[in-house]
Amino acid sequence: MNDLSFKFQKKTETNNFFSKFLYSIIIKSLLVCIILLGSMIYIKQSDENKEKFKNVVYNNSLSFARIYDSYKKYLGDVIPFKNMFNDNTKIVSKNNIEYSNIKEESNGYILTVQKDYAVPVINEGIVIEVRKDETLNNVVTIQDKTGTDITYGYLTDLNVKLYDYISKGQIVGGSSSKLYLSFKKDGKYLDYDGYI
Repeated sequence: MNDLSFKFQKKTETNNFFSKFLYSIIIKSLLVCIILLGSMIYIKQSDENKEKFKNVVYNNSLSFARIYDSYKKYLGDVIPFKNMFNDNTKIVSKNNIEYSNIKEESNGYILTVQKDYAVPVINEGIVIEVRKDETLNNVVTIQDKTGTDITYGYLTDLNVKLYDYISKGQIVGGSSSKLYLSFKKDGKYLDYDGYI
């Protein structure tokens, strides 16, 4: 193969990559615009539609984790190159949450854990809330693919941010000697059986 044909082949491969990338961005943008415009038209039709939309989107019957997972599976990441310069190393535990005692408290459970315990995520999902609470210290809520909101409280050091997609076993943060957990789906608090 001569030098000229090699340069031509390299240039063609580069052009193909950029055209596929550009095509992908355009398709994703059009899809988001169609969904957004469709939602706006539906809402503007009547107050009844507006109320239905509000109930579906804001009253926990819509699983953002499932939508994000499907989008990522079929269309790739939402923001291209977002992790290009970041360190993608994640601290992950293969163990379930280890505790010595559990008691029910205010729609959730208090678990006695060892000192400076690294808290693993129970189910993969998207972080929908990160807040500071007077009694529970740092609180993180992760919505899993089934639409269940799992809230972790009494956290010290946080390893997650709002809207992060978290894998099962990834460390959400640290806990000194106790951990608060609650499980909520469709506005109802659930028992911890099947989760821990």
